[in-house]
Amino acid sequence: MERDDLVKLFAINALAPVRFVQELAPSKHSTRQCYIVNIASTLGILTPAKVAGYAASKAALIAFHQSYSFELQNEGVTNIRTLLVTPGQLNTAMFGGFDPPHQFFAPVVDVNHLAAKIVSCCDLGRRGQLNEPFYCSFAHLLMCIPYSLQHIIRSISRMDRCLPDE
Repeated sequence: MERDDLVKLFAINALAPVRFVQELAPSKHSTRQCYIVNIASTLGILTPAKVAGYAASKAALIAFHQSYSFELQNEGVTNIRTLLVTPGQLNTAMFGGFDPPHQFFAPVVDVNHLAAKIVSCCDLGRRGQLNEPFYCSFAHLLMCIPYSLQHIIRSISRMDRCLPDE
């Protein structure tokens, strides 16, 4: 990946959300309510081959979101709620023409369905993380197991061989 492309990825996927929070979130001592929803990606956790820059930019967003959320919680801030959305593959132009190898286990997520779930979480005042589809809830667990087992699971799932060459 070219340096300029990497800089653009980080500017969009990691730095822009941080800037939005800095500029738009109310003060921690304000009574004004705020809901911060960051859209990351399970690729930021699983980091498959061929998408290192994208995965790193989403991993940075995940780290920022989690750290900021824990900072708010630690300081007893209740007027700012946070929700991290970590979807799998979405049915958008970005993934156009690409079919995941195991759609039973890793189905493509419909963006309208995901948007409705996000709105529902906000309506309910839910904090934390929204993982969609179900397998995304276990992404962190995969990264915690020994490397040799990770390698076997990654080989079976073909996650490191399924993305097209750039």
